[in-house]
Amino acid sequence: MIRLRENTDLKEMTTFGLPALCGRLVEFSDPETDLPELDRQGILDGAVVLGGGSNMLFTAPAPDLTVIHPVNTGVRFSSRTEDTVIVTADAGVTLDDLCRQTCESRLWGLENLSGIPGHIGGAAVQNVGAYGAELSDAVESVTCYSLKSHGFVTFTKDDCRYGYRDSVFKHQHQDEMLIVCRVTLRLRVTPDLKLGYKGLRDALCEKFASGKNASFQADIEELTANGVSPMAVRETVVALRDSKLPAPSETGSAGSFFKNPVVTTGELERVISHWNEKEGNTHPLPYHITSDGMAKLSAAWLIDKAGCKTLAEGGAALWQSQPLVIVNLTGDATAEEVVKLEKAIIRQVESVFGVTLSPEVIHI
Repeated sequence: MIRLRENTDLKEMTTFGLPALCGRLVEFSDPETDLPELDRQGILDGAVVLGGGSNMLFTAPAPDLTVIHPVNTGVRFSSRTEDTVIVTADAGVTLDDLCRQTCESRLWGLENLSGIPGHIGGAAVQNVGAYGAELSDAVESVTCYSLKSHGFVTFTKDDCRYGYRDSVFKHQHQDEMLIVCRVTLRLRVTPDLKLGYKGLRDALCEKFASGKNASFQADIEELTANGVSPMAVRETVVALRDSKLPAPSETGSAGSFFKNPVVTTGELERVISHWNEKEGNTHPLPYHITSDGMAKLSAAWLIDKAGCKTLAEGGAALWQSQPLVIVNLTGDATAEEVVKLEKAIIRQVESVFGVTLSPEVIHI
């Protein structure tokens, strides 16, 4: 079914809660019939897809913009083997609801992503991640409607070309637009703890292990032996998120606003040298080396140490317990204020560290 509304404010459909006027909002519930019809009518031309609105910033009113919004919410479990289960979720399924549902079914793969707002369709585009896991870890395939071929196409995980907060879906020309219809995941039946994030590992060990293990692998083995479930991991992740991130129902935000910068090891040495000259070794610069030999820095740490935490523009400010998050603190911030604050943070971090932050949030 297709539902069309003219001159709609998307404020209530985005987690930032900012005024966002569009010329036309088109909702669809049956991709197989609705999208070809919308394509035939030319309604998809120049349109923007809005899922859960958790990672988008509409920077100005757009009276000529058409916004496409999926409301299909089916979840199907199939192809169970001894080790895995295939789960297919429609694009309009809320990611956290899917995390809860799979954890209740004692399936491993989404538990670390619990609490992330938004829909599974948008999560597959953005390759969302948290606490040492990314959605791409579990993706089997993504089915889309292609504006270029005027038909449906299924991308394998390799076809998706996933990277850090990146995928093939973020690099399409407008006339090649891909609208995600459903995401197929391969989840594990047997325990598969992902404890690369130390805070999560420590929190789980405090509750479910002796805390005396000498190695990362020993912690995993003890937690597994003690029967830690996906739901236990989910509950721990949610508690960690709640301790430092604003509740979307109370304070508007788009979650992590900036990506963690990825630099060469040569650039890392320059940044460390510059910081040590300025600060000594009082606060060592945190980083980790990625699988491809690059160095990933902590954007939150850079923002904090650059002295940005007190920056504000009108109703837009940084969340004090997690400076990676720009919030609609007063409830009446504007997109213009958010963009001004974003630019001020980028300038200040660049002036202190010589590192340029890039937004994770998509600007429309």
